[in-house]
Amino acid sequence: MALTGCANFMKYSLFVFNALILVAGCGLVGFGVYTRTNELGVTSTLSSILGSTLLPTLSLVLIIAGAIIIVLSFFGCCGAIKEVKCMLLTFFLLLLIMLLGFIAGGIVIYAYRNKIEDITLQQMKISLNSSYGSVDHKQVTEGWDSLQKLFKCCGVRGGINSTESWAYYRFNTGWFVNQTEKQLKYVPESCCRDRVNTPNLNKCQGITDRKLIPYLKPPVNPKQENDELFTEGCFTRLQGMLAENINILVGVLAGIAFIMVLGMVFSMCLCRRIRSEYDDYCEE
Repeated sequence: MALTGCANFMKYSLFVFNALILVAGCGLVGFGVYTRTNELGVTSTLSSILGSTLLPTLSLVLIIAGAIIIVLSFFGCCGAIKEVKCMLLTFFLLLLIMLLGFIAGGIVIYAYRNKIEDITLQQMKISLNSSYGSVDHKQVTEGWDSLQKLFKCCGVRGGINSTESWAYYRFNTGWFVNQTEKQLKYVPESCCRDRVNTPNLNKCQGITDRKLIPYLKPPVNPKQENDELFTEGCFTRLQGMLAENINILVGVLAGIAFIMVLGMVFSMCLCRRIRSEYDDYCEE
């Protein structure tokens, strides 16, 4: 017996909802496969900086999550349009498991956030220490240069007075030690605001103006600051950007959770209406 009224609205709403998440699931699988197989671009850049195991693991998670969403949407679409109660119940259970996993994942990430930060920082330092500027590790050099240009940062973490931001290059990297030019460069070009104008570039790299950083070591006073140099570490910069947009991130995550709960409510209501209208039809 065909559903009518509110039940009919829920039926087609649930169908449209699942059609949309089917597209999202296919997108996740596609993106996961792309990040796992792509040897060029942003993914390889991040892999070169953060280590070779992190992104493959994340890409595998994306593929698995996408596959689960595709299966989920299949049960939701077929259960809604064909009015099959067992499919709707399966959809409800899968969605409930996903929601619980979503919440558990958030709790785990929050609980181990300090350890995640430590691992990320360690990988960044390792790649910068021995691989940056090396002929055998061009991908690492390109990765760091892209990161520093894009986010206008220099080094690993901290601000202008940190030994792990712009000063990290002179204190820790093989790039600085292995320079062969007469005029030492204290930071790479990617740490500079103006990479086209030679005088500004020389000033930024500490070649010409020796009363300013990066020629001078930290700590520095305001008169020794260099307006051509990015002085904030990249990890610190990314942390700041995340903090600035945390409300948007929380809103998006809350929206996803709400949609999942709404899908569960619709599937249960539709299950009850299917049974109710079937019983009414039998009694007639």
